[in-house]
Amino acid sequence: MKKILIISNMYPSKQHLSFGIFVKNQVKALQKAGIDVVVAANDNPATGKKNTISKYSKWARQTIATAFRHKKELSVTHAHYVFPSGIFSLMLKKMFKIPYIVTAHGGDIERMAKKNERIRNWTELILQESEHVIAVGPVLAQQIEEDFHIPQEKILVCSMGVNCEVFKPGDQAEAREYLGLAQDAFTFLFVGNVIKQKGIEELLLAFEQLQLQTDRPVKLVIIGSRRDTQFMETIDPLIGEGVQFIDPQPQAELVKWFQASDVFVLPSHLEGFGLVALEAIATGTPVIASRVGGLVSLLEDGVGHLVEPQNAPALSEEMLKAIQTPKASYYNEEAAARVLHEHGEREITKRVLALYESAVKGGEAR
Repeated sequence: MKKILIISNMYPSKQHLSFGIFVKNQVKALQKAGIDVVVAANDNPATGKKNTISKYSKWARQTIATAFRHKKELSVTHAHYVFPSGIFSLMLKKMFKIPYIVTAHGGDIERMAKKNERIRNWTELILQESEHVIAVGPVLAQQIEEDFHIPQEKILVCSMGVNCEVFKPGDQAEAREYLGLAQDAFTFLFVGNVIKQKGIEELLLAFEQLQLQTDRPVKLVIIGSRRDTQFMETIDPLIGEGVQFIDPQPQAELVKWFQASDVFVLPSHLEGFGLVALEAIATGTPVIASRVGGLVSLLEDGVGHLVEPQNAPALSEEMLKAIQTPKASYYNEEAAARVLHEHGEREITKRVLALYESAVKGGEAR
């Protein structure tokens, strides 16, 4: 295999550390495995019509220039997010007969493809023309099969994986001292974009109810981008004592927050997989999450604790249960170890490399 071109509409930068960090992590894992990787990605998370047109125009020019520069060396392209990233892979296949695979992450199927008929048709065409489709969770895979008429044998259910050399257990007291957190407070952690779809409103309501139900000091730390100013204004009345917002952190620092916390909470309304929940598990932090999408298969069988989405009372009840239950009983180490083996970075990289080889052979056969 020669070179792999990774195309993604999300990729981190020094200014935006968490924006598509999972794509960069996979790139680094592929490079570690000896693969020559070229990246053409958008690293600008700016929203709004004017910003979107500007950043995507710049990304399109960069992607086309990169593809033309390396076209004779590319074995396969790998698009992250079906639309719009997959458009470039489809174009390169038509122009230069370079095979491609595409990873559906959830939002591209759940939200983007439902915006209008034109995007839906593009999504279906990109999926059908690909050599293989990666779905980050089984619910997402079923949706792709049923809604876009993609054969089941063409779809691989495969998460982005977690690097257990980075995300690993640590001493909680040391982590709290390092971060300046109180040692006695039971601390809940959320990591992700601070937007409505992540269930932040329900989380704040649940935390407020929880404070009325326990005498123990409790804290809620929310780490993530707060670019949605309108939503921030909506939830402002719910932000009370004990709630702390933190800007996105580099992974070396983020690990400390996981290690310092008692429980990780992910109350999303929808979630293709929920990689951040897997990162919490890797650090030995118990997880409470919504019963949606890939979180169901990830956290079932005792790996985590599931509650109904958009249900603040149910979430508050589970958070109270977490406080009242010893960690040894609330975090199932055996189940966690099984999940971490299945979704470990090395195992995931092997599966992706096998898919690349299959895509190349399929392209050669044509």
